[in-house]
Amino acid sequence: MLINLLTPKPTLKRYGLLFLVLTLSFSKIYSQSIYQKYDIYRNPIKVFLNKFSITMATGIGITNYSHKLSGVYFYQNEQNQFIFSNKETLGNDFIGYTNWLNNPQLNASMTIKNPSLSEKIVLINTDTASLGFKGASTGIPITLTIHYNFNKFRVGVGYSYEIHSLTPLKPTAFINQLRNYKSNITNTSYSRLFGMVGYKFYQFWSFDFVAELQLGSISHSKQFNKDLISQKLYTNIGISIENNWSEYFRLILRPSIELKSYTIHTPDGLSITHQYPTFFIQAGISINIPEIPRSPIKNDKTELKHVYTDPITGRKREVRGQSILKKQNQKIGENYRKPRKRK
Repeated sequence: MLINLLTPKPTLKRYGLLFLVLTLSFSKIYSQSIYQKYDIYRNPIKVFLNKFSITMATGIGITNYSHKLSGVYFYQNEQNQFIFSNKETLGNDFIGYTNWLNNPQLNASMTIKNPSLSEKIVLINTDTASLGFKGASTGIPITLTIHYNFNKFRVGVGYSYEIHSLTPLKPTAFINQLRNYKSNITNTSYSRLFGMVGYKFYQFWSFDFVAELQLGSISHSKQFNKDLISQKLYTNIGISIENNWSEYFRLILRPSIELKSYTIHTPDGLSITHQYPTFFIQAGISINIPEIPRSPIKNDKTELKHVYTDPITGRKREVRGQSILKKQNQKIGENYRKPRKRK
């Protein structure tokens, strides 16, 4: 009786704390003993490299160009279209710029004519009449990314090269009087260098849905006068839909929207900002370097990872029985959702 009186009675709280300590201890021992307890060898370099995914994709992009002319006179004759500052006194002769989309060029041989004498001559002060041009062009991007996976997050870098076709831009006003604006280039290219982050927000069977953000710089081809262009970083927002063909191989479908713009400057101080957001849809493949080798047994077709004992060294190794291109059901390690009945 004396012992019972002096010893504190166990409470539910103490039992719960004891259970928690034992559970954490067991889970720690279990997680550390799978490979250590059975001395299963895995190459540490391949285990690290397996965390990286390499993705290649291509597709099509639709770019919507648009710009608004302000602070200029817009002059159109039968052959060309020019812009020049409206801060100067308008005389009979003037110097104007062509190719204000990519490389402004001076044309000093223009003589202004009275627009009333010919319907083919148009002169517009953009401070009193809003005017701009817009239109859609297409491109074919080729993209390579490398990212590191941890839990549901990913972070990486990438490079993209786009073959681009420029189409004439339509005027936003005076559509009956003005021609489409034609740049002096019809085909060009863009290259991108970017960083990316992503988060896997949904999973359905063998499909993963990953929200991705890319932020980087875009470089124009030599057809653009880079000395006259200022540009900020671009932003690409997309969703990567990934079909896990196997643990190491995936098919990718990635729709995305890219937001970007650049400002081109003329030597006499004119500035024109061009908006050119792009909608992309790209498809490709993504692979991981397997952290374990193929089974040395030729007729080993086991799809789940399993242990092989080297008959010479006696060392246990974790191996796989299938190629990374072999379609597998990741839930049960078989090729079918439901087990087939044996015939």
